[in-house]
Amino acid sequence: MNEGAPGPTSLTDPIPPFARPLVDQITAARVYVGWDLTPGEWLRLDAMVKRSGVDMLAEHAVTIAARREVSSARYFLRAWTNLPPAPTVGTVAAAPVARGNVIPLDRAQPRGRAAQSADYLAEALAAMEAQQ
Repeated sequence: MNEGAPGPTSLTDPIPPFARPLVDQITAARVYVGWDLTPGEWLRLDAMVKRSGVDMLAEHAVTIAARREVSSARYFLRAWTNLPPAPTVGTVAAAPVARGNVIPLDRAQPRGRAAQSADYLAEALAAMEAQQ
């Protein structure tokens, strides 16, 4: 290995020091993958950590692992390649946008038959509970 190149520092800990916080965050999230990367891959990972930051890489890895089984950190390298740089310190996050496929109903519009049936059923159940 080249002098000063990121890579394993010993046989007892094959994870280079720059990658230890990333490996620890991913492992703490109960994502267990092999970290048997080549020296060139460790170099790429070092550049990704410097560009995007440990937190972004770890969060993305945990999201990926929640969707599919991953056995090697090598799989994450492809996914991390297209992540953006970490935001500048002091950047304020954008307000979250409501997600999902639920569209709020405008109560001024007439309701459909299914919604009316649900309303009638809810009223009937409320009346039954009031009688008990």
